[in-house]
Amino acid sequence: MKWRLYETAARCLEQVGTSLERREAENNLALGILHSLAGGRPTGTLSAETLTAVVEDGGQPVLALVMTPPMQLIMAGVASGIVSSEAVQIAVEGLAALGASVPGVVGEPEIAAAFAQAWEAKTGCSSETVMSQRIYRLDKVNEILRGPGDLRNAEEADTELVARWIHDFSIDSREPVSYDTAVRKANDSIGESSLYLWENDGKPVSMAKSARPTRHGVVISLVYTPPSLRGKGYATSCVTALSQLLLDRGYRFCSLYTDLSNPTSNHIYQNIGYRPVQDSVALRFVQSC
Repeated sequence: MKWRLYETAARCLEQVGTSLERREAENNLALGILHSLAGGRPTGTLSAETLTAVVEDGGQPVLALVMTPPMQLIMAGVASGIVSSEAVQIAVEGLAALGASVPGVVGEPEIAAAFAQAWEAKTGCSSETVMSQRIYRLDKVNEILRGPGDLRNAEEADTELVARWIHDFSIDSREPVSYDTAVRKANDSIGESSLYLWENDGKPVSMAKSARPTRHGVVISLVYTPPSLRGKGYATSCVTALSQLLLDRGYRFCSLYTDLSNPTSNHIYQNIGYRPVQDSVALRFVQSC
């Protein structure tokens, strides 16, 4: 087996993209970030801000790694979710040789756990689980009734509201960001017309975002309804409408991540037409590694 580091995300995508697309929904996170970086958002050039690499076996990629600090390392089994301990160890040695600081890891539970164990042995770090997740895929929206209201793009006038909701969402997701970061994310999302609000009686009541498009699919993220407005079907209406909008625009499928500890959201998405395709876990290293 061999460690291969890419100088650009575009080159990595060119070499590995087709293999990752054999499981496009399952690998949506790695693929979506590679597409974003390769498209110049922000940069496709390898630097302290970007790491793209693979572990090869017989010249074929078996494990892809993408990291955009300060976010966790993303690990994706290329053709399947089964990756040998040897491949994981080679990834650990490759990262260590680079002097990489790895704040955490996201991936299929078996892969992430194997990496965490090997990384802890190498560095002396310890890890903790941030969230156990499930990846869902939707190819067709079920014929279900939406609640009253309409979907619309968030606008500049919504920036303060959206920033507050993003900040609250980050706390709910156990990955809190500062309010200043939330404002920046709100401005970016509104500026690229990717943030949507469900509005009822002229009042925004829920939000969702289209994110990380891949060759055939797109992710729905940042699904959030304030606690005082929950239980009224607003998130269901928002995600249903946005999913259909994205399919109408030509995407073959939508995908999203859920928190496995939240049975309500998992049930809602299945009612809409989302089906589970793979579990995932986000682990955080307790000390800087």
